[in-house]
Amino acid sequence: MSRSVGTSARTRAVLVAQCLIGALLVSGCAGGLWSANGVRREADEPAPQPTGACPVIEGQPEPTGCVAYDGNALMQGNEAYRQRRTLTDDERAMLEPQRQAALDALATVSHDDLGATAVTGALEDAGFDAQRVVADANHLDDLTVVTVIITVPGGCLVGSASDGGSEMDTTGTIADGGCVTAPGH
Repeated sequence: MSRSVGTSARTRAVLVAQCLIGALLVSGCAGGLWSANGVRREADEPAPQPTGACPVIEGQPEPTGCVAYDGNALMQGNEAYRQRRTLTDDERAMLEPQRQAALDALATVSHDDLGATAVTGALEDAGFDAQRVVADANHLDDLTVVTVIITVPGGCLVGSASDGGSEMDTTGTIADGGCVTAPGH
């Protein structure tokens, strides 16, 4: 039995070529009208891409061709960390002994020594942690006012001491968990 070598090699070459062309068409590498998922390429038009950011203005249609944003909402969100939590009546009652202790300590500071250092020292002598006390002295003409913020478990004590007397109130922490915003904010 004789076999034709040329025909067999040619047949194999044609089969290999057909397999390669078929594989390219199925994978989408050969181009054409059909993509790999079987959808016609004309239907695959790209979606328009935003070119920038546009503010949303109340009473006007939402802009197209850009990413819309609400500037007022962004500004409110930017300042949200400064918002103080409202204390419940029970929380205020729990903080009342500390508020009274701070007020009593401020009353011990003499008017001649009135300043941030003397106020912090008096509060420390009353049992408050000096690292949790922020005292700032302001001098206006002949009047000295020392503002005080004390971080205590469950809230904040906020008040002042001046030549005219002292005051202290209880308040909640700001949204980031402290009583005082970070420097520069």
